[in-house]
Amino acid sequence: MKLNKEQLEKINEGIKALLDFCPIMIDDNEELIFTDERIKEIIDEEEDIEGLEILFPGEHDYTFIEPDYFIDSIDEIKTIEIIDSSYIKAKLSRYYLVSANDFTDEHILSFHSLHTKGKGYHINLIDESIIVGMAATKLEEYENDAWGTITPYISIGIEYETDNDILSKEDEENLINSYIFEVADTMNIALTFSEIRNPIYDLTDITGDIAEGDFESLRELEPYNIGMEFFVSAIQIKDPELKFLNFYKVLEHFSPIAVNIEANELMRKKLDAPKSSFEDGDYIRSIFTLANSMRDRYNDEDLIKASFNTCFDFVGLFPTLPASLIKKIKSNIQVKELDYSTNKQKLTTACNIAGKIIYKTRNKVVHAKSNFNLTGDEIQPSEYDELNEFMKEASSQTIRWYTRQPSHLKLEIIK
Repeated sequence: MKLNKEQLEKINEGIKALLDFCPIMIDDNEELIFTDERIKEIIDEEEDIEGLEILFPGEHDYTFIEPDYFIDSIDEIKTIEIIDSSYIKAKLSRYYLVSANDFTDEHILSFHSLHTKGKGYHINLIDESIIVGMAATKLEEYENDAWGTITPYISIGIEYETDNDILSKEDEENLINSYIFEVADTMNIALTFSEIRNPIYDLTDITGDIAEGDFESLRELEPYNIGMEFFVSAIQIKDPELKFLNFYKVLEHFSPIAVNIEANELMRKKLDAPKSSFEDGDYIRSIFTLANSMRDRYNDEDLIKASFNTCFDFVGLFPTLPASLIKKIKSNIQVKELDYSTNKQKLTTACNIAGKIIYKTRNKVVHAKSNFNLTGDEIQPSEYDELNEFMKEASSQTIRWYTRQPSHLKLEIIK
């Protein structure tokens, strides 16, 4: 491509803006700035400039950018703003970091721009975005020769035609979600929101934690049960709501056993009465009343409450609950701290409150439709990651609790 003086100076302007934003890139890219002599040489010899080769931190190779595309991007480069590690904005463009389920899907997507447009905007999938690369560099999320700042990421980009076309953040997110749906329908590939993140840092942190303990040997294996499949499925899921739902399935699956144990114990106590009681009509009727009341407890809400009361160490896991739920429970049972010395009745109430809220949250996820009425007790979306840490431990303990139960207490459907 033959460039005139104005275009070459414009490229200089863009390179300087990029390097001002990312000073760490100066040493590897300062030769990209054309000197006055070089500009004169290019014009006099009518030299073709096929593209710019920019070296981003952590990358093994240069990123090739066509001159006209770079020139068109200069206003965006000069106005880049990192809102957070998953969302970047510039003058007339927005970038939402996304990822696919696996490398194969992301490789397939890299061959397609999957563009569409609406009133005042264009939207498409961007592989190796300059803006995202600059943001990752600014955030210092890279590792020399191990993790780059541009090749690891794909983003959904919105390009507005004018300032007046710019949507609110909420409308933008709705637009992005609609786009993700269309990608899934067209490509059969699910995109999820992601972030700029150097996993090498995470690996270092994890390695450090492992070094402090002995993780070379596992516990003695528990006998297999279907709850283990639900648990493993939950571990693999990235979406926090679906992850929660799979952990919930573990508790839900074993909760009938908790009710059954309580029913057996109450009935045994009832039948331990003196023999003379069996000749009393009221006593006989009370046995039927007890049986009916326990049968009534085989509903979804009471079942999950039973799991909280019986299947895992609720007191031990209590601090890992979302802060809003901890606050609500403490306020309701009027305690400053909940521990093993807490009154048994208050512990039961605490378990029931937690179970009820988890049940209502489950309903919110399962019945995700426009006419579903929220009660206000449900866990907020921002708390799902914290909630899932609790659900993971509760599910693990519940699976192990089931193993310890004697055979006569295990429901046939769970064997």
